[in-house]
Formats: sequence, C-alpha cells, structure tokens
Amino acid sequence: MLSASVIGCGRGGTLSLDALQGSSLYRPVAAADPSKHAQDTVRERLPELRLFDDFREMLAACPADVVCVATPAPTHDPIARDVLEHGVRGLLLEKPLACDVATAEALLSEIDTANLPLVVPHGMLVLPAPQEIKKRVRRGDIGRLISIEIQSAVDLLNAGIHWLVYLLDTLADDRPAAVEAEFDVGAHAINDGVQIEAGGRTCIEMQSGISIVVHSGKQTVPKSEVLPSEEQLGALFRLSGSDGVIEFSAWAGSFWIQSGKSHGEFIRRPLATGRSYHQVFLEQLAQNIVAGVVDHSSAELSLAALRLIETAYRAHDEGDWQLGVPASAG
Repeated sequence: MLSASVIGCGRGGTLSLDALQGSSLYRPVAAADPSKHAQDTVRERLPELRLFDDFREMLAACPADVVCVATPAPTHDPIARDVLEHGVRGLLLEKPLACDVATAEALLSEIDTANLPLVVPHGMLVLPAPQEIKKRVRRGDIGRLISIEIQSAVDLLNAGIHWLVYLLDTLADDRPAAVEAEFDVGAHAINDGVQIEAGGRTCIEMQSGISIVVHSGKQTVPKSEVLPSEEQLGALFRLSGSDGVIEFSAWAGSFWIQSGKSHGEFIRRPLATGRSYHQVFLEQLAQNIVAGVVDHSSAELSLAALRLIETAYRAHDEGDWQLGVPASAG
C-alpha cells in the first residue's frame, strides 16, 4: 500500500482524497491548504488525516510515496518542483500543467529527467462512455468524421483543455493544421487565478479536414435537442459524420447515436458504482510505480492541448485583458 498526501483541498483535492480513501492501493496520510474552512471540511470527513497550512511543512514533516497537486493553475509549476525535491515515487498533477506552454514543457522535461511516474487526471480518457464513443468513431459507425462542435459554459483553459485532450486522443492519427479564435473579454473574468474569456469561439482545422469548433465561457448555454435534460452534464459534444451523428455530455456516462437510416439510440455507459475517474488514474499510477513503468501519456496529451489553447489565446489581441495569464499579471 502506498502512502499519499494532497496539496490543495478544494474541488480537485477533494476528488483525490475521496479516490485515495476509496482505494485499497493507498493510505492517505496528510493534506495541506491555507484555508481553515477547507481544513475543517477535510477534518470532518477524514479525522485521522494530518493537516497543514503550508505544503512545504507537510512535505518535510510527513513524507509520502505519492503527492496529488490540486491548487490554482498558476501554482502548479512551483509546487510540483518543490514536490520533486522530496523523493516522491509518483505525482498526480491537476490540469493544466502550467498557464503557458514554455513553463509546462520545462516542468514535464524535469519530471522526465527524474524518471517519475505522473498522471494528469483528464477524466474523458478513462470514462466508459467517451471511450466507447472513441471506438465507434474510429471504426466508422457514423461514417467519415466531418465536424465536431462543443458547447462549454466554462473557459478554454480550465475546462476546454479536458475536451481538447479527449479529441486529440480520439483523433490520434490526425494533427491540428490551423487555429483561429475570437473572444469576449469585456467582463474581465477570472477563474482559478487566471484571466479568461466570458465567451469565445475557437476553430481548429485538422490536417484530415475535420473541423472542430469550441464555444467557451459563461456566455455559452449548452443545449441538446436529443439528450434528456438529466444527461446534459458539463460540455455538450456533437460529432457529425458522413453517415450519422453522436451527441453526448462530457460527464454524463451516456450518449445518443444516429447511424445510417436509424432514428437514433440512447445508450448508457456509466463508470462502475463507487469509483471515480480520479481513482482510476491514481490506481493506474500505483500500478506503474510497482511495475517500474514511467507513463506520461496523459501529461503529454495535456501539453498538446495547452499548445492549442495558447495559440487560440494569442490570436486574441484586443485591449489590455491578456488571456491565460495569472490574474495578478494582467
């Protein structure tokens, strides 16, 4: 059994704590967060856990085999570098690796040099419904894929990176050829410590000719005409092919498919009861540690998606609201 600690006890950290607690492969030992409210919330659920205000104190006083970093995006790089200095055996790092590509590349290079197993928990890479959709698209169930449209009420960096990671994995034999984007930044919106768009439209043309359009930001109101309202959880995807259509919601565990002359079929493929995608990633990480396998595939996909996002954000040149940078840097 591997010992594990968590840095950051917000939503991402809670997902990791729950996953660690629910896994027979881990023993959670500590967590760090400067917020007393966050600590109190964790203490109520996991009273045996050691809690710290400062993650550096935690790393020194309570060494662990695996550390999960779930702090605001601008802090990922410096915190991960501190973690590397404490001889951990594995690392879970929430997306994005960093706010910009250069910093993310340098961090991943250092993790590579350390030969350290790493996972970035992009849920759609392991959830059953998106994975079945990937198989159906690849085997041609809706014919030749022509276009993909995504409606997401959250910004491109904090949520869109999930959707782009999934598409880059699904279209693994294809490559982006061009990126164009336009954003509404009038509201000067901030999310997770980063300056982001209130609304946006990012168009990605793949080398094969497949067109991807991502609508992002709180101005976007995702809506499907075929999915039940209770199945519309998170971003909505519409994949259009030469012989059919697939619609699904990122986190719902279901999808609707119309192929050929059929009228369409609604299919449920939920994750096994009692498991979360964080648990899947953490257990993959544990297995890799035990086997001596260093797999950075989720991190490499995350970096590839970040490159697309940075290209899109740099296409925006309007006023003084720079996108994708720490809020204090704006």
